[in-house]
Amino acid sequence: MNRTQFRTRIGAATIVIGAVFALSGCYNGFGATTNLQSTQSTGNGVQAQVGTMKVENATLVRGDDGSAATLIMTVVNVGDAADAVAGVQVNGVPAVFTDGTAAIGTVVVEPGAAIPFGYGTDDLGATRWVNVYTVEIPASGFVPVQVFFDDAGLAELEVLTVPPTGIYDGITVEPASPV
Repeated sequence: MNRTQFRTRIGAATIVIGAVFALSGCYNGFGATTNLQSTQSTGNGVQAQVGTMKVENATLVRGDDGSAATLIMTVVNVGDAADAVAGVQVNGVPAVFTDGTAAIGTVVVEPGAAIPFGYGTDDLGATRWVNVYTVEIPASGFVPVQVFFDDAGLAELEVLTVPPTGIYDGITVEPASPV
């Protein structure tokens, strides 16, 4: 084999090896596995979307005795019209929306707004909680959660339960007993 043939073969082999690496990498785009993981029950902070309403980073923080829990999440309205979070069920038990001191009704989410529950504040400086006071949930496991919207409909999630330690330290059911 002469030098020209050798160089041609080395060049072709280099192109083939480069193509293998390029074609075997992570898939990109909206259907990428890395994008789809956030909608699956893979751990902390599950996501869901129904219509123009998104539920982001939903996690259940258990109370100290394990019978109560608060659902932390952010609800985002990506639509052009207001919608409302009308209700939530945790493991089949209706939850109570509170402002930390008393029960409140449905929570309206204006277009383009993001409303945090269980932590943080919204543009108005308000914090809201989604509490269940008598529910059986595992110390660490996935629990069915349903979020009902007035217009968008029903978002169903499998949400991880966690203890109030580490990054969840200080996140508690507010108020501590039903109102």
